[in-house]
Amino acid sequence: MHRRTTLTTARLTTACAALATGLLAAPAAAAPPRATTVECGAVLTTSVRLAADVVCPDGDGVVLAADGIELNLNGHALVGPGTSSGAGVLVRAEDVTVRNGTISGWESGVRAGTDPTDPYGEESQGPARAVVRQARLEANGFGVEVRQDGDVQVRNTWLVGNGVGGYVVSYGRLLVEDSTADGNGTGFSSFEVEEDGLVLRGSTVRGGSAGVSCSTDGNVVVERSTLQRNAIGLEAFLCSAWVSDSALVWNGEHVRGYLVDWDTVEVTCTTFTRDGGPLDFPVEPCATGGAGVSGTLGPWWVPGSE
Repeated sequence: MHRRTTLTTARLTTACAALATGLLAAPAAAAPPRATTVECGAVLTTSVRLAADVVCPDGDGVVLAADGIELNLNGHALVGPGTSSGAGVLVRAEDVTVRNGTISGWESGVRAGTDPTDPYGEESQGPARAVVRQARLEANGFGVEVRQDGDVQVRNTWLVGNGVGGYVVSYGRLLVEDSTADGNGTGFSSFEVEEDGLVLRGSTVRGGSAGVSCSTDGNVVVERSTLQRNAIGLEAFLCSAWVSDSALVWNGEHVRGYLVDWDTVEVTCTTFTRDGGPLDFPVEPCATGGAGVSGTLGPWWVPGSE
Protein backbone atom coordinates (compact mmCIF):
# COMPACT_ATOMS: atom_id res chain seq x y z
CA MET A 1 0.00 0.00 0.00
CA HIS A 2 2.79 2.41 0.84
CA ARG A 3 4.59 1.75 -2.46
CA ARG A 4 1.37 2.23 -4.52
CA THR A 5 0.62 5.52 -2.74
CA THR A 6 4.16 6.74 -3.38
CA LEU A 7 3.89 5.93 -7.09
CA THR A 8 0.51 7.66 -7.38
CA THR A 9 1.84 10.76 -5.65
CA ALA A 10 4.86 10.84 -7.96
CA ARG A 11 2.63 10.59 -11.06
CA LEU A 12 0.38 13.40 -9.85
CA THR A 13 3.40 15.58 -9.13
CA THR A 14 4.77 14.97 -12.64
CA ALA A 15 1.39 15.65 -14.28
CA CYS A 16 0.92 18.91 -12.35
CA ALA A 17 4.41 20.05 -13.29
CA ALA A 18 3.73 19.32 -16.96
CA LEU A 19 0.42 21.16 -16.81
CA ALA A 20 2.01 24.17 -15.17
CA THR A 21 4.75 24.22 -17.80
CA GLY A 22 2.15 24.06 -20.58
CA LEU A 23 0.15 26.91 -19.09
CA LEU A 24 3.24 29.05 -18.74
CA ALA A 25 4.24 28.29 -22.32
CA ALA A 26 0.80 29.04 -23.84
CA PRO A 27 0.82 32.22 -25.93
CA ALA A 28 -1.14 35.15 -24.54
CA ALA A 29 -4.31 36.19 -26.36
CA ALA A 30 -3.72 39.04 -28.77
CA ALA A 31 -4.71 42.39 -27.29
CA PRO A 32 -7.39 44.33 -29.23
CA PRO A 33 -6.02 47.15 -31.35
CA ARG A 34 -5.66 50.48 -29.53
CA ALA A 35 -8.50 52.89 -30.25
CA THR A 36 -7.43 55.11 -33.14
CA THR A 37 -8.59 58.35 -34.71
CA VAL A 38 -9.18 57.77 -38.43
CA GLU A 39 -9.29 60.43 -41.13
CA CYS A 40 -11.80 60.47 -43.96
CA GLY A 41 -10.63 58.49 -46.97
CA ALA A 42 -8.19 56.39 -44.92
CA VAL A 43 -6.96 53.23 -46.66
CA LEU A 44 -6.70 50.58 -43.95
CA THR A 45 -4.29 47.66 -44.19
CA THR A 46 -4.45 46.61 -40.51
CA SER A 47 -7.34 46.17 -38.08
CA VAL A 48 -8.63 49.38 -36.53
CA ARG A 49 -10.82 50.23 -33.54
CA LEU A 50 -12.25 53.74 -33.75
CA ALA A 51 -11.63 56.23 -30.97
CA ALA A 52 -14.22 58.76 -32.20
CA ASP A 53 -16.89 59.43 -34.82
CA VAL A 54 -15.69 60.01 -38.38
CA VAL A 55 -17.62 62.77 -40.19
CA CYS A 56 -16.77 63.31 -43.86
CA PRO A 57 -17.79 66.27 -46.05
CA ASP A 58 -17.10 64.38 -49.30
CA GLY A 59 -15.49 61.29 -50.82
CA ASP A 60 -15.47 57.84 -49.19
CA GLY A 61 -15.26 57.12 -45.49
CA VAL A 62 -12.68 54.34 -45.19
CA VAL A 63 -11.30 51.73 -47.57
CA LEU A 64 -10.58 48.18 -46.35
CA ALA A 65 -7.61 47.22 -48.49
CA ALA A 66 -6.04 44.13 -46.86
CA ASP A 67 -7.43 40.62 -46.44
CA GLY A 68 -8.62 39.55 -43.01
CA ILE A 69 -8.69 42.92 -41.26
CA GLU A 70 -11.48 44.28 -39.05
CA LEU A 71 -13.00 47.72 -38.72
CA ASN A 72 -14.44 47.92 -35.21
CA LEU A 73 -16.54 51.07 -35.08
CA ASN A 74 -16.43 50.72 -31.30
CA GLY A 75 -19.87 52.25 -30.85
CA HIS A 76 -19.03 55.28 -32.99
CA ALA A 77 -20.57 56.62 -36.21
CA LEU A 78 -19.18 56.92 -39.73
CA VAL A 79 -21.12 59.84 -41.21
CA GLY A 80 -21.12 60.92 -44.84
CA PRO A 81 -22.05 63.97 -46.91
CA GLY A 82 -25.42 62.66 -48.11
CA THR A 83 -27.06 59.87 -50.06
CA SER A 84 -25.72 60.96 -53.47
CA SER A 85 -22.01 60.57 -52.76
CA GLY A 86 -19.42 58.05 -51.63
CA ALA A 87 -19.31 54.82 -49.65
CA GLY A 88 -18.99 54.76 -45.88
CA VAL A 89 -16.96 51.55 -46.07
CA LEU A 90 -15.48 50.57 -49.44
CA VAL A 91 -14.38 46.91 -49.47
CA ARG A 92 -11.39 46.13 -51.66
CA ALA A 93 -10.19 42.95 -49.97
CA GLU A 94 -11.43 39.54 -48.82
CA ASP A 95 -12.63 38.22 -45.45
CA VAL A 96 -12.87 41.62 -43.79
CA THR A 97 -15.27 42.52 -40.96
CA VAL A 98 -17.20 45.70 -40.15
CA ARG A 99 -18.98 45.79 -36.80
CA ASN A 100 -20.30 47.55 -33.73
CA GLY A 101 -21.38 51.03 -34.84
CA THR A 102 -23.46 53.22 -37.16
CA ILE A 103 -22.88 54.07 -40.82
CA SER A 104 -25.11 56.83 -42.17
CA GLY A 105 -25.38 59.52 -44.82
CA TRP A 106 -23.69 57.85 -47.81
CA GLU A 107 -24.66 56.77 -51.29
CA SER A 108 -23.73 53.29 -50.02
CA GLY A 109 -23.16 52.51 -46.36
CA VAL A 110 -21.05 49.47 -47.26
CA ARG A 111 -20.05 48.75 -50.86
CA ALA A 112 -18.25 45.69 -52.22
CA GLY A 113 -17.42 44.63 -55.76
CA THR A 114 -16.82 46.14 -59.18
CA ASP A 115 -19.18 48.52 -60.94
CA PRO A 116 -20.41 46.38 -63.89
CA THR A 117 -20.78 49.50 -66.04
CA ASP A 118 -17.13 50.43 -65.44
CA PRO A 119 -15.19 47.14 -65.10
CA TYR A 120 -11.82 48.86 -65.57
CA GLY A 121 -12.45 51.69 -63.14
CA GLU A 122 -10.60 52.35 -59.90
CA GLU A 123 -12.91 50.08 -57.91
CA SER A 124 -11.99 47.02 -60.00
CA GLN A 125 -9.86 45.17 -57.47
CA GLY A 126 -10.98 41.55 -57.88
CA PRO A 127 -13.09 39.65 -55.33
CA ALA A 128 -14.30 41.61 -52.31
CA ARG A 129 -15.81 39.77 -49.34
CA ALA A 130 -17.02 41.18 -46.04
CA VAL A 131 -19.06 40.43 -42.94
CA VAL A 132 -21.13 43.24 -41.42
CA ARG A 133 -22.41 42.46 -37.93
CA GLN A 134 -23.89 44.22 -34.94
CA ALA A 135 -24.12 47.44 -36.92
CA ARG A 136 -26.72 50.05 -37.83
CA LEU A 137 -26.91 51.18 -41.46
CA GLU A 138 -29.13 54.23 -41.51
CA ALA A 139 -30.26 56.95 -43.96
CA ASN A 140 -28.03 55.86 -46.86
CA GLY A 141 -28.97 55.51 -50.52
CA PHE A 142 -28.11 51.81 -50.15
CA GLY A 143 -27.46 50.38 -46.71
CA VAL A 144 -25.37 47.65 -48.35
CA GLU A 145 -24.53 47.54 -52.05
CA VAL A 146 -22.96 44.41 -53.54
CA ARG A 147 -21.70 44.48 -57.09
CA GLN A 148 -19.91 42.09 -59.44
CA ASP A 149 -17.30 39.94 -57.62
CA GLY A 150 -18.67 41.15 -54.27
CA ASP A 151 -19.88 38.90 -51.44
CA VAL A 152 -21.29 40.40 -48.23
CA GLN A 153 -22.84 38.72 -45.20
CA VAL A 154 -24.97 40.87 -42.88
CA ARG A 155 -25.71 39.54 -39.39
CA ASN A 156 -27.46 40.93 -36.32
CA THR A 157 -27.74 44.32 -38.00
CA TRP A 158 -30.36 47.06 -38.33
CA LEU A 159 -30.97 48.63 -41.75
CA VAL A 160 -33.15 51.69 -41.16
CA GLY A 161 -34.44 54.49 -43.39
CA ASN A 162 -32.26 53.74 -46.41
CA GLY A 163 -33.43 54.10 -50.00
CA VAL A 164 -32.73 50.35 -50.30
CA GLY A 165 -31.66 48.37 -47.26
CA GLY A 166 -29.60 45.88 -49.26
CA TYR A 167 -29.02 45.70 -53.03
CA VAL A 168 -27.13 43.08 -55.03
CA VAL A 169 -26.43 43.24 -58.75
CA SER A 170 -24.45 41.54 -61.55
CA TYR A 171 -23.70 38.19 -59.89
CA GLY A 172 -22.73 39.56 -56.52
CA ARG A 173 -23.96 37.78 -53.38
CA LEU A 174 -25.73 39.14 -50.32
CA LEU A 175 -26.69 37.00 -47.32
CA VAL A 176 -28.75 38.60 -44.53
CA GLU A 177 -29.25 36.71 -41.26
CA ASP A 178 -30.94 37.58 -37.96
CA SER A 179 -31.33 41.22 -38.99
CA THR A 180 -34.09 43.84 -39.22
CA ALA A 181 -34.87 46.19 -42.09
CA ASP A 182 -37.26 48.95 -41.06
CA GLY A 183 -38.65 51.92 -42.98
CA ASN A 184 -36.48 51.59 -46.07
CA GLY A 185 -37.86 52.54 -49.49
CA THR A 186 -37.27 48.89 -50.44
CA GLY A 187 -36.02 46.38 -47.92
CA PHE A 188 -33.87 44.17 -50.16
CA SER A 189 -33.53 43.93 -53.94
CA SER A 190 -31.63 41.92 -56.53
CA PHE A 191 -30.93 42.29 -60.23
CA GLU A 192 -29.15 39.75 -62.47
CA VAL A 193 -27.81 37.35 -59.83
CA GLU A 194 -27.62 33.59 -59.30
CA GLU A 195 -30.22 31.65 -57.28
CA ASP A 196 -28.28 32.30 -54.06
CA GLY A 197 -27.53 35.90 -55.00
CA LEU A 198 -29.89 37.32 -52.36
CA VAL A 199 -30.70 35.18 -49.32
CA LEU A 200 -32.72 36.44 -46.37
CA ARG A 201 -32.77 34.16 -43.33
CA GLY A 202 -34.26 34.60 -39.87
CA SER A 203 -34.93 38.30 -40.45
CA THR A 204 -37.75 40.87 -40.41
CA VAL A 205 -38.49 43.37 -43.18
CA ARG A 206 -41.16 45.99 -42.55
CA GLY A 207 -42.40 49.41 -43.56
CA GLY A 208 -41.20 49.63 -47.18
CA SER A 209 -42.85 50.16 -50.55
CA ALA A 210 -41.59 46.63 -51.19
CA GLY A 211 -40.23 44.33 -48.52
CA VAL A 212 -38.17 42.07 -50.79
CA SER A 213 -38.00 42.40 -54.56
CA CYS A 214 -36.17 41.10 -57.58
CA SER A 215 -36.09 42.39 -61.14
CA THR A 216 -34.77 41.12 -64.45
CA ASP A 217 -32.84 37.87 -63.92
CA GLY A 218 -32.65 38.49 -60.20
CA ASN A 219 -33.25 35.78 -57.61
CA VAL A 220 -34.43 35.88 -54.00
CA VAL A 221 -34.49 33.23 -51.27
CA VAL A 222 -36.46 34.01 -48.10
CA GLU A 223 -36.26 31.53 -45.20
CA ARG A 224 -37.79 31.72 -41.71
CA SER A 225 -38.40 35.45 -42.09
CA THR A 226 -41.24 37.93 -41.66
CA LEU A 227 -42.34 40.48 -44.28
CA GLN A 228 -44.59 42.89 -42.41
CA ARG A 229 -46.50 46.12 -43.12
CA ASN A 230 -44.95 46.71 -46.55
CA ALA A 231 -46.97 48.07 -49.47
CA ILE A 232 -45.92 44.87 -51.27
CA GLY A 233 -44.41 42.05 -49.25
CA LEU A 234 -42.67 40.20 -52.11
CA GLU A 235 -42.36 41.65 -55.60
CA ALA A 236 -40.98 39.62 -58.52
CA PHE A 237 -40.59 41.18 -61.97
CA LEU A 238 -39.04 38.89 -64.62
CA CYS A 239 -37.16 36.96 -61.91
CA SER A 240 -37.63 34.11 -59.44
CA ALA A 241 -38.21 33.85 -55.70
CA TRP A 242 -38.40 31.04 -53.18
CA VAL A 243 -40.09 31.60 -49.82
CA SER A 244 -40.17 28.95 -47.07
CA ASP A 245 -41.24 28.75 -43.43
CA SER A 246 -41.93 32.47 -43.37
CA ALA A 247 -44.79 34.85 -42.58
CA LEU A 248 -46.35 37.65 -44.66
CA VAL A 249 -48.20 39.91 -42.24
CA TRP A 250 -50.39 42.99 -42.79
CA ASN A 251 -48.86 43.94 -46.13
CA GLY A 252 -50.93 45.99 -48.58
CA GLU A 253 -50.36 43.16 -51.08
CA HIS A 254 -48.52 40.03 -50.01
CA VAL A 255 -47.16 38.86 -53.40
CA ARG A 256 -47.00 40.57 -56.77
CA GLY A 257 -45.40 38.96 -59.80
CA TYR A 258 -44.92 39.51 -63.51
CA LEU A 259 -43.18 36.39 -64.77
CA VAL A 260 -42.23 34.87 -68.13
CA ASP A 261 -40.34 31.85 -69.45
CA TRP A 262 -38.71 30.02 -66.53
CA ASP A 263 -39.50 32.64 -63.87
CA THR A 264 -41.32 31.34 -60.80
CA VAL A 265 -42.39 32.27 -57.30
CA GLU A 266 -42.49 29.19 -55.07
CA VAL A 267 -43.91 29.40 -51.56
CA THR A 268 -43.54 26.58 -49.04
CA CYS A 269 -45.04 26.29 -45.56
CA THR A 270 -45.60 30.04 -45.26
CA THR A 271 -48.41 31.87 -43.44
CA PHE A 272 -50.39 34.87 -44.72
CA THR A 273 -52.73 37.25 -42.92
CA ARG A 274 -56.11 37.86 -44.58
CA ASP A 275 -55.29 41.35 -45.71
CA GLY A 276 -52.83 41.53 -48.57
CA GLY A 277 -54.70 38.94 -50.60
CA PRO A 278 -56.14 37.22 -52.38
CA LEU A 279 -53.06 35.32 -53.55
CA ASP A 280 -52.75 34.99 -57.32
CA PHE A 281 -51.93 31.28 -57.20
CA PRO A 282 -53.58 28.16 -55.78
CA VAL A 283 -52.30 26.98 -52.41
CA GLU A 284 -52.47 23.77 -50.41
CA PRO A 285 -51.64 22.90 -46.81
CA CYS A 286 -47.99 22.49 -45.86
CA ALA A 287 -46.91 18.97 -46.83
CA THR A 288 -45.10 18.45 -43.54
CA GLY A 289 -48.27 19.10 -41.60
CA GLY A 290 -46.93 22.32 -40.09
CA ALA A 291 -48.45 25.79 -40.22
CA GLY A 292 -48.90 27.63 -43.46
CA VAL A 293 -49.59 26.83 -47.09
CA SER A 294 -47.58 26.08 -50.20
CA GLY A 295 -48.07 27.14 -53.81
CA THR A 296 -46.41 28.28 -57.03
CA LEU A 297 -46.90 31.36 -59.15
CA GLY A 298 -45.85 31.67 -62.78
CA PRO A 299 -45.00 32.08 -65.42
CA TRP A 300 -47.30 34.70 -66.86
CA TRP A 301 -46.53 34.59 -70.57
CA VAL A 302 -46.15 37.80 -72.53
CA PRO A 303 -47.83 37.57 -75.96
CA GLY A 304 -45.30 36.73 -78.65
CA SER A 305 -42.70 35.39 -76.18
CA GLU A 306 -43.21 31.72 -77.11
